[in-house]
Parts: sequence; C-alpha cells; structure tokens
Amino acid sequence: MTTARRLIALLALSACAHSGRAQSQEPPDPMGTMPPMGLGSLTQEQISVSIANSQLTLRFQPLNERLLRLLAPDAYRALSGMISSRRTAIDSISRYASASQPGLMLVTVYGNVPDVRFDASSIGISVNSRRIDPVGILPLNANFSRQQLPRQAVGQGLYVFSEELPVYSPMVFSYGSVAAEGWAQRISTFDRELARVSARARSQETPQVPDSSAKP
Repeated sequence: MTTARRLIALLALSACAHSGRAQSQEPPDPMGTMPPMGLGSLTQEQISVSIANSQLTLRFQPLNERLLRLLAPDAYRALSGMISSRRTAIDSISRYASASQPGLMLVTVYGNVPDVRFDASSIGISVNSRRIDPVGILPLNANFSRQQLPRQAVGQGLYVFSEELPVYSPMVFSYGSVAAEGWAQRISTFDRELARVSARARSQETPQVPDSSAKP
C-alpha cells in the first residue's frame, strides 16, 4: 500500500480529482419536498448493494437524507446518530474540498478469509459513466484503519463526496475493476415507499370528521 493511500484511510482526507466535481444531474425529488420523518418501513439491506468474491464482501450504503427517511424509525435513528457523531470531521473534510452539499456513503467490508487486505481508496461510484470519487474517508473502526480483516471480521468506513449522491439515479458502485449494478433495481422500491409515506403523511394531516349518523 502506498503512503498516499494509507493517509486517505488514516487521516480521513484526500485530494479530489477535478473531473469528479461536476454537479450531478439528479432527477427532482418525486415528492418535491423532503419525506416526513418516522413513517418509513425500509430496512438497511433495501438501501444497499454488495460486491462479493472469495476473499471479501463489500456493502455500499448511500446516506442521502431523502433516502434515509424511508427507513424504519430504528434504522433511521441508528444511521442518523452515526452521522451526527462524526459531523465535525465531515464538516472539516467538506470545507477542505469546498463541498457545500457533501454526499455520504457507509461502506462495510467483511473478510471471507483470514487476514485479508483491502484497498479503501479503490472504492468509487459512477453515474451515467461519470466517476464520482470520495474527497475523504473516515474509518469507523480499527479494522478499516488497518485495511486488513481477520476471517469473518468487519471493517466500516464513512466516505465523503463533493456532491450529494443521486440516489434516484442508476448508480454503479465499484471496487477496483469489479462493479455492482443492482442499484437501478432498487429505485422502484424507493418510489413505492415514498408514495406510501407521502400518502400516510397526508392521511395524518386530514382532520377526522365525526360520523353524524353514529348513535350516542
């Protein structure tokens, strides 16, 4: 591993490639507003995709707030709490990269063989063939900092991007030359859940009219 790559993981800061800083062309939010909190039912598994080989399994989980609010309340609180606890470091990376609306992604790496190594800087995202590279990486545990995993151990890192991740677009997640293209199939699930949450929110706002035909 090169010194530069080690610094990315351990110091949680890296230079951003200029080619990856163009504004994403994400479609408008189908609701037009941020989804209400506390009404979602999705699991963390439903907002993630994975890559696996004989040595490693990597799970990619975008943390766009519009998507997080579609999670069940417990899952939303867990991920929101994790983001809040790292807010100072996230803001520091964002200022360094001049990112006014940074994107976040949680990456979980599982070791399938003893003492397997991984390269935290080899993870990226593509949208419409445009590569989006992280501007900083925050290791969430020692395994991720070392970039080495005992068998069946887990490493987690929080990736910071210079722009919000376009969660309603068919993103492709990659590790080296291996890509996971399953995100496009997740979007219909997000749309259905967004419609359900929106309808439930409207029903809660509608005042209940007493039934005049009911007998005392």
